[in-house]
Amino acid sequence: MKIKLLLLLLLPISFLQAQLLKPLPNNLDKRILIAHPTVTNIHILSTLSTKGLINLNKVQLIGIYHSNENYEYRNSQAVLDTISTLNMYLVELKDSISTDKLYQRNDMSDDFIELFKNSSAAFFFGGPDIPPAIYGEELNPLTKVCDPYRHYFEASFIFHLLGGSQNKNYSALLNQKPNYLVHGICLGMQTMNIATGGSLIQDIPSEIYHRTESNGLSKLGENEIHRNYYKQMSKYDSLELTGFHFHKIDFEGSFFPKLTGVSKKASPTVNSYHHQAIDNLGMGFKVSAKSIDGKIIEAIYHKKFSNVFGIQFHPERSDFFMPTCKVQFKPNGEKKTLQEWIDIESLNFYKAYWMGINERLQNL
Repeated sequence: MKIKLLLLLLLPISFLQAQLLKPLPNNLDKRILIAHPTVTNIHILSTLSTKGLINLNKVQLIGIYHSNENYEYRNSQAVLDTISTLNMYLVELKDSISTDKLYQRNDMSDDFIELFKNSSAAFFFGGPDIPPAIYGEELNPLTKVCDPYRHYFEASFIFHLLGGSQNKNYSALLNQKPNYLVHGICLGMQTMNIATGGSLIQDIPSEIYHRTESNGLSKLGENEIHRNYYKQMSKYDSLELTGFHFHKIDFEGSFFPKLTGVSKKASPTVNSYHHQAIDNLGMGFKVSAKSIDGKIIEAIYHKKFSNVFGIQFHPERSDFFMPTCKVQFKPNGEKKTLQEWIDIESLNFYKAYWMGINERLQNL
């Protein structure tokens, strides 16, 4: 009877390992978790690797997602079947998750712990608006929630990694591996913030600049626009306008100079596509960049865990490093590649940013 009981106690661990992760091949030395492994994000990783900005030759990438997400991940698998340059496979997580247990031990906790113990880093990419209820606010009519389970999954996982002010008795997983790297882009950074107890500005144009996207474009300067408002105007639906915009940022402190080697006084032009932004900072974070008017937080880093940081802008877009098409911003404007829309110093900053991340990854 004691032997049977011991087997029952051990079964969940062995089953979990078999379900989530394949054995790490001998020719690879680390795993990186990729949340929301869409076709676009897979192509981004492939481009960064191909252009020598991140060395993934000895890295196994694990694309992780929740079974209740709205994205069709069969498309991602179909793309992976055609790419030989990435060592990557997908893992679907199926345990239940509810909004009242995101920031505490829950049914997904064992999955989170196993993924963390068997990886060196986790990347969180851009996406749609976060349900404000999970950071304690009412829904703004301009907030559009379209994939709630993605947010529940990613917010709870990041809380497990970093801890948060919602539950100060919880011990962050990174206390076990303080050098573990967590990187967030746009939504990814916003999720890092709310998962640790912070909050968001739900609509930048109306809350910060007292304008609406449908009629405020002409009243705002170039550095006050954080996504292309023409794209949001129904009268231009027939045009193939990009949703991106470009504006400058200013660094705060030494984080970016240390990571990239760029001067503290630099003010690079960044690619921007968001209408929400950080309001109150989550537990443990400090600001490392803002928009040049000082109104929008553009980057954050963790005070305790030196390899935890996020950015609001988008230096990851494949067309910066491998241009394939031209994009148009204004209804009567010209079309250019993404490289042509920015100056060489800003493009070099993007490259230096990824090379700085790569250096940290190789040292894990």
